Amino acid sequence: MMRWLFLLLALTFPARAADCPDCPEMVAIPSGLGRLGDDAAPFTVRVAAFALARTETSVGQWKACVAGGGCAAKAGLRWPEDAMPMTNVTFADAQAFAAWLSRRTGQHYRLPSEAEWEYAARASSQSMFPWGGSMEEGMAVCQHCDPRFDRRPAPVGTMAANAWGLADMNGNVWEWTSDCWFPSHQDRPRDAIARIEPGCPKRTVKGGSWYYVPYQSRSASRVGEDARAFGYDIGFRVARD
Repeated sequence: MMRWLFLLLALTFPARAADCPDCPEMVAIPSGLGRLGDDAAPFTVRVAAFALARTETSVGQWKACVAGGGCAAKAGLRWPEDAMPMTNVTFADAQAFAAWLSRRTGQHYRLPSEAEWEYAARASSQSMFPWGGSMEEGMAVCQHCDPRFDRRPAPVGTMAANAWGLADMNGNVWEWTSDCWFPSHQDRPRDAIARIEPGCPKRTVKGGSWYYVPYQSRSASRVGEDARAFGYDIGFRVARD
């Protein structure tokens, strides 16, 4: 029942558009109050309107950035097909992609803050997942979540989008955010801006991945990752002011 309600809500998406043929399709995210965390007393932030990519950055989009001189070519990708999520990218790589989009379009692209990311992933939901309180088969890419993708990510946009039209916020690949890593949300800004300290060694990744168990794909899931790290289950999506 909850799954069908989730799919019905997903039929009415906010406005979305791409700024160029090789640019990601961006979804307009409305302003509002956002919830961080799954505990009984979640941390509440006020989120200003922004836009977020409908899907994770794809290999094809990365190749366009390489061809445009904005990104470095990555040898040895485990899944090199254009429709697959781009992985093996560091935090700096993700920032370089956003900077290339900004130069190309004249718009300000960036990585989302952790608060923006979780607000968009929840899409007004208050449960562990945007469709309800537990994992359901076929709703996300994680360990034993969908037999088609038990040991690999899915092409971007394969799974059902959430109520705001965003795909694969839960599972598939971890996604870099602009925040430095802090173990808790205590003392973070209430206006959803990123928590940044100069030279911080770790950044926050969100959303879980194909490699991890369903619990790690919760909307609130978060991990501190070395900003220099890259792997076959870490990718990103961009935001735009």
